Amino acid sequence: MAEITIDKTACIRCGACVDVCMIAGVFELGEEGSQPVHPERCWDCGHCVAVCPADAIDHENFPLEECPIIDPELLPSIESLEAALRARRSCRAFKDEPVPRELVRRLVSIGRWAPTTHNSQSVDWIAIDDRLRIAELAKATIDRFLHYTGLAQNPVLKPLFTLAIGARNARMLRRYRKVAVSLSKRWGEGEDPIFYRAPVILVAHTPVGSPFGCDDAGYAAYNLILAAERLGLGTCQIGFVQGIAARDRKIRERLAIPTSRALQVVLALGYPKHEFRRVLPRRDPNLVWNPR
Repeated sequence: MAEITIDKTACIRCGACVDVCMIAGVFELGEEGSQPVHPERCWDCGHCVAVCPADAIDHENFPLEECPIIDPELLPSIESLEAALRARRSCRAFKDEPVPRELVRRLVSIGRWAPTTHNSQSVDWIAIDDRLRIAELAKATIDRFLHYTGLAQNPVLKPLFTLAIGARNARMLRRYRKVAVSLSKRWGEGEDPIFYRAPVILVAHTPVGSPFGCDDAGYAAYNLILAAERLGLGTCQIGFVQGIAARDRKIRERLAIPTSRALQVVLALGYPKHEFRRVLPRRDPNLVWNPR
């Protein structure tokens, strides 16, 4: 349990800490100001320290010297933020140029500012920049994809395979058989249809059994993706590896995913070979107010 104290001489009784901590209910506002009456309920979100206008809260896990004041001048306008979001595109053609590890570390660090369920902050990453390992992983993914789509079509094994993975997954694999064959052919011709010759592969993983691990990793990954764009880097989410690894122990072992962790996101990262010049239109989502 974190130690939380409030400087009564500094507290201005605004009640902001009470308002932002409504779920946990750590604070109560009294005649002498706010007091941490239930510190054992604290989630370590830090909202109280971040919101206090008088710096009256002393939280063991959030010392003020490690919590800089937000500078509004550094924040993007809605126009510049929207422009960055609209300009982002998946990259499937990378330069043959390594990405400095310090940039990868910076991106992973930026990813951690994304929200996580119950403030779990449980998203971790694996980075692979060994070209041989990336190539081996691409080949293994194609081989396993061929294997599974073949099982889904095998007239003898199809009933058992469908029972094992479910009818919906089996149907999907049957539809993807031609894709698997095409990927294998392209690999044999010297292409990399999995990672597109990206110099870095990033893998986000969360604890096994985390009910919202996929969401947490997705938020962190998108933070990283948007930051990569501003550093002149391109990214692409590699769904083939995610899908195969979810069912294949051998692929997870190649990625060195601990048995206590679940793979959630796989990203290819590198310097784009081409620059996108135009923003393309997208479907306008349907918005329904107060549906009945």
